[in-house]
Amino acid sequence: MIQNPDCGDTTAQWPCRGSATIDLPASVVARWAPGGSVVEHVDERRCTLTIGGWSWMGVAGLFVTFDADLYDIEPVELGDALRQLAVRLRRAQSLTPRGVGSDDADTRDASLGAPSPLTNAH
Repeated sequence: MIQNPDCGDTTAQWPCRGSATIDLPASVVARWAPGGSVVEHVDERRCTLTIGGWSWMGVAGLFVTFDADLYDIEPVELGDALRQLAVRLRRAQSLTPRGVGSDDADTRDASLGAPSPLTNAH
């Protein structure tokens, strides 16, 4: 287990705390993980990161900064936030001005039910 400077062996007390296995070595993740996080070695290529934040979307954003595949995502609220973030990013890539050529509410509802590459299993 690797902790960041000023960290103990548990995550900082945040209203939202989640974890995921990341396809990066623990030494790399520990170098860039935010304070209050815990990095656990899985093998030479993967580790588990536990971090917290004010919102599930904020925690999801922190995981995305590692630019690596995620597995074993816990709790379900973090998985939901990652799926919502994926929907937002797909929508943003269309470069359509807000409200032009699409009904935002219909797009959001339909997209959330679509299959996602983000799962809770390997």
